[in-house]
This record gives sequence, structure tokens and C-alpha cells, in this order.
Amino acid sequence: MNRLLLPVFLLLIVSGVAWSGPLIVENPQHPRDGACEIALKEIWRHGGEDSELFFGNVLQVIPAGQGGAYVLDSQLLKVFHLDAQGQLIGTLGGQGEGPGEINNVNSIMNLPDGNLGMGQVLPGVVACLQPDGTPAGKIHIHDREDAGSTFVLFMDGWAQGENLLAIAMRWRMPGASTMVQDMYLRSYDLQGQPLVDFLHKKTEFNLADFVFTEKGYDFVWTRCGVLPGGQAVFVPERDAYAIHVARPDGQLERIIKKEEEPWRRDAHQKEEARLSHAAVASHYGREVRGVEAEKTDPAVTALTVLEDGRLWVRSSQGDRAREPGLLTTLDEFDPEGLFIRTLKLRGPGDPAQDAIHILSGSRLVLVTGAAQAYRREQNTERADSQDDEKPVEVICYQLVAR
Repeated sequence: MNRLLLPVFLLLIVSGVAWSGPLIVENPQHPRDGACEIALKEIWRHGGEDSELFFGNVLQVIPAGQGGAYVLDSQLLKVFHLDAQGQLIGTLGGQGEGPGEINNVNSIMNLPDGNLGMGQVLPGVVACLQPDGTPAGKIHIHDREDAGSTFVLFMDGWAQGENLLAIAMRWRMPGASTMVQDMYLRSYDLQGQPLVDFLHKKTEFNLADFVFTEKGYDFVWTRCGVLPGGQAVFVPERDAYAIHVARPDGQLERIIKKEEEPWRRDAHQKEEARLSHAAVASHYGREVRGVEAEKTDPAVTALTVLEDGRLWVRSSQGDRAREPGLLTTLDEFDPEGLFIRTLKLRGPGDPAQDAIHILSGSRLVLVTGAAQAYRREQNTERADSQDDEKPVEVICYQLVAR
């Protein structure tokens, strides 16, 4: 065979094989290009003892236009809109049934049309707001299996082309004391109609003897995103470092793997996990007989998709096995799924207690005391922790390569 035609021939073979199933990208434990240290340079901060802005329970921080940020406080039912220097532009949302209002919120998202979406949990609704706070309609989330169900929950969402990629749940009662919880990673159109299912998980609870389990509630909560081409990126299993990439039509395109075991918790860490899941269980409106925490952290704790298609992945090993002075260590994958380097974020904070929100490849927001604030809002915080209770701070950092 002509040597000039050989690469084309091999490409055709590889392409043909790829159609028979997803491409598996196996990565070693160590990155191709080694480690890079990133300094956290403070840009602005709010909250704390002396700030003019007070926060109750900050659940999410997402990018806003021109380098700004939207900060969701679920306790205050407000979204703070801050500019790139941290100046308050205004607050959005409010409690109620009217335009731009919702009654329970745990997510915000940038919508395909450039507006902001505030996600109401139950019944699942997205209130749409222009950046200046002007109401822009509502998206009522419908269920494929039971179109008239009022027990459809909206948990989180991302723009996916002209549609939404969302985490939704449905509660149903097949028996007097049995509740089935279906969790979906599913795309919707902007009328709230379901399109494509990427992942489904089902858990049964005995309401007569309600024991809440961490494993039963596990889903892709912070392990999900959308690539620039519209592919859904998610980690379906808590104990496996395996990132799935699926086309908008649902076809699994590739699985990106890395050799790494999840962090094994000590007794204190397991109790912290139990307390956090007790806070989740309090939303079910039933007497909780017990909460079962797992022996390990999830292998992947969070995933961020950057504008150019790179992935920044937080793992339990990177969060827990930290060198002194590091906030955490990120794994960076190129758009093809190759593990190219680790990013050591040098700065204050503890991922077990503080929330990390990556806005872009150059900005990160740290919410101090986020775990305690969430448990406090649900009245599940330990009594002895009230002595050292501190106000939540929201701190924006510039990421600077050293």
C-alpha cells in the first residue's frame, strides 16, 4: 500500500471501530506535563464581620457578563449580581408566585438566551430574569413518565445549545409506605418538555422506617457540565474516576478514565458526611430513623468545563491529601480527554468546609463555612459547633500561574 495513503486508511479503521462503542481514554496516575502551581490573588470579598453585604447560605456562584458573578443565597432567596471588581450591581429574584419569583431555590444557571435562571425545587420551575432583574417568564419542568405529576423536582441546570441540560427528580408512591425516587440527567427544551435522557438512577425508601443513605442519594450533582460543542460531561458513579462524554442526542462518545482510588474517610470525616446528608434528609418531611454515610469520599468531587473544552477535575485525593498551604489540587484534561497536568492551588481554605466555585480559567470564588451554613439552615448542625460559628464570606480570587 502507498505509504501516503496509510494514515488515511488507519484513520478509517479507527473511525469505524469508534462507532461500535464509546472511545475509552485510559490515563495514568501522573500527568503528561507534570504539575503547575497556581497562586490565589484576592480581587474582592464580601460577608464576614464588617461587610455591608450579609450572606446566609450561599449555594452557588456562577459567572455573569463582563467578568462579574451571580451569588445565590438560598436562605435569603436572593441572587446578588456583582461586577468584576465585586461592586454590587443589584439583587434579583424574590419569594412568591409572581413574575420573577419562586418559593424554594437551590440553583441558578445562565440560560441560552443570556438571561439568568433561578431553579425552584418543587414543583420544578425555572424563573427567568434579565440581568437587570426584569422578569422574562418561567419554564415549568414536565415529566416524561407522568406528565401531570406535581412531584417533579428541578435540582440544577446548564445551557446546552438552545436547550437545557438539567438534573431533575421525581417522587412516586407505589405503595403505602414505599417511595421511589427517580433521578435524571436529562435535556429539556425551553418550554420544559423532556428531550434526551443521559442518566437515570432509581432509589427506594421505606417511609415507615426512613433511613437515608448517602449512596442512595448520590448523583452527578457537582460532577456535570456541558462542552462548547453541546456534549454532556458527567461522572455517573461516585466510586469510579470515569468521566462520560455524550453527544446532545444521548450517544456516549467517550469515557475518560484515570487511575485513582477515592479517599478513605476517618471517623471524623465520616461523621461530617453523615451530618451533611442529615441536612439533605430533612427535606423529605419524614422522621429520619438514621443516616448512613459511605466509608469513602466520591472519587470525583467536582468538574468544571472551561471555555476551550478543557476539563478541570477535583478529586477526593486532591481535596484531602493536600500539601501545607494548598487549597486543593486540580486535574486538567485537554479536549480529547488526555490528563495533561495537575494544578496546585496555593491559598487558604479547606474543601471539606468551604465551597469552591470556578468561574473561568482565571477566576475562582471561595465560600467560607459553606458546609456549616448549609447544615445550620436545615437545623442539623452539631450544638457544639455554634461556639465557633463565623459569618459566611464570599471571596473572589484571580488564578495566577507561578
